[in-house]
Amino acid sequence: MSFDNCVYANFNFEFNKVIKRVNEKRYSDLIFICIGTNKIVGDSFGPIIGEILKRNVNDRRIKVIGDLINNINAKNIKNIKYNCANPYVISIDSALSDTIEPGNVFIIKKGLVPGSALNKKATAIGNIAIKGIVAKDEKNLIKNYYNLKNADYKLILKFSKNISKIILQSIKFLNL
Repeated sequence: MSFDNCVYANFNFEFNKVIKRVNEKRYSDLIFICIGTNKIVGDSFGPIIGEILKRNVNDRRIKVIGDLINNINAKNIKNIKYNCANPYVISIDSALSDTIEPGNVFIIKKGLVPGSALNKKATAIGNIAIKGIVAKDEKNLIKNYYNLKNADYKLILKFSKNISKIILQSIKFLNL
């Protein structure tokens, strides 16, 4: 089994556990907040996923906020309104890591703080977070910005498409 297949199989397993939890708790809506910008290659992971989800989700109880046109970032994230009784919120964002290779994805069992790699101050958002590693974390603001700007677009596009595909397959089993 290749590295890619292992990463996606593990993500698929973990994300299906999330969907099972959502089904058990009977949430009113599922909301994906896809954080990032199309102006920086390494930060486009969330918006690309948002774009794919928006084009393929036809259930009014599943909402997607953030895509390639309407970017969500540390500044405007506080303005998001849900307009539903009991939502389950999944935030999706790119991440830097000094120990995990680019192309890895993981689920955090709490919300995420957007822009933290660039020392942005924002409120944590989401019941859980999906983070895609897009480049190396240098523990230096200027180097991190450079790494995000020069991330491998081909990797991020492939990565985003595969994660979107798994999400779309998993939400077919959602009982909201």
